[in-house]
Amino acid sequence: MGKKRGYYIHFDARQSSGVSKKIDMQMKELGRQFSIEEIQITASHRSLMQRVIGLFPLASIAREYERALHQIETPDFIYMRRAVADHDYMQFLKEVKDRYPECKIIVEIFTYPYDRDDFGKWNAWPFYLKELLYRKKYKEYLGRFVTYSNDKEIFGVPTICTTNGVDTSQFQIVSGAYRFDQITLIGVAYMQRQHGYERIIRGLRAYYKQKGFTKRVYLYLAGDGPEKKYYQQLVKKYGLEAYVKFFPNQTGEALDQLYEQADIALASFGFYKAGVYHSNSSLKVCECLAKGLPFVTGCSISGIEETCPYMLLFPNGKGIVDICQIVTWFEKLQRNENGEGEMAKSIRKFAEKKFDMKVVMRPVIQYIESVKDNA
Repeated sequence: MGKKRGYYIHFDARQSSGVSKKIDMQMKELGRQFSIEEIQITASHRSLMQRVIGLFPLASIAREYERALHQIETPDFIYMRRAVADHDYMQFLKEVKDRYPECKIIVEIFTYPYDRDDFGKWNAWPFYLKELLYRKKYKEYLGRFVTYSNDKEIFGVPTICTTNGVDTSQFQIVSGAYRFDQITLIGVAYMQRQHGYERIIRGLRAYYKQKGFTKRVYLYLAGDGPEKKYYQQLVKKYGLEAYVKFFPNQTGEALDQLYEQADIALASFGFYKAGVYHSNSSLKVCECLAKGLPFVTGCSISGIEETCPYMLLFPNGKGIVDICQIVTWFEKLQRNENGEGEMAKSIRKFAEKKFDMKVVMRPVIQYIESVKDNA
């Protein structure tokens, strides 16, 4: 008996370099066990009138579903990235299930609940109406949702609970040659409101206003995005130019070199603005752990216990981040080292155990390999 055949389906997701990287890692892991092919469902060309009509609740976002159906041949499973639910999207799922009743259809929900994130802006309400109208049909066609939350069921569909993950072998571990007279924090992101780096900047202001601080603390912010200008204005306002450096978007070797200069990575500190009080393990957090960097966050993270020694958790609110607390925490980590670079190695082992793609995709593979759809 040959390998099971599957398809990885997404909707123009490779326009994002981060998502594209994740697709490659997921497909690589699925490809170890199964015969897997990628199908990208693209948007159809539409006139202005067609775009306007497409906003109505019963109308659909025009996509090349028919082309995708022609590419699918006797699948054992389909792994999809979630898109906005509308009539044609559900019709596509129905058509696959009608043609191949034994095919296990799995849809990944990368954020749940997602209503506020996806439909919080006023101009998203036409798509939200479609979503509310059609997502109740998921239970008719899906075998499982993959979620990074702890929900056992979503919209009447059983879930596979896992976390975000990376191929840890792809990431160069930092040297771990920590300097005892200074600490450098690094945030790498497309800077948006949920990153909340203003809390760090205000924390630095308070830190340097006190007398007798023990170490110099620097902040590197790499990336672009709508909040970057705001952060730059705050730095200038508080006179922190000597301690905060901004970099454009970095990739590859340039990014590796930047991480080599850092001691601690930063996750997000502004999820409270979106009403999110428990976040998924972001790719950036997974990547930083794979590189051997401890991290500081303003929101608890799926898959990481709050007692994890490599994570320092601050309250999920608008208060400033206490830099003295970061210094004390990092000094304790340094004291627990058995030798130069040992901390980075320990963090890397933690990442391999919790967030390597082999680990996070294992429950998905086990479900695909199960005999019955209700396994």
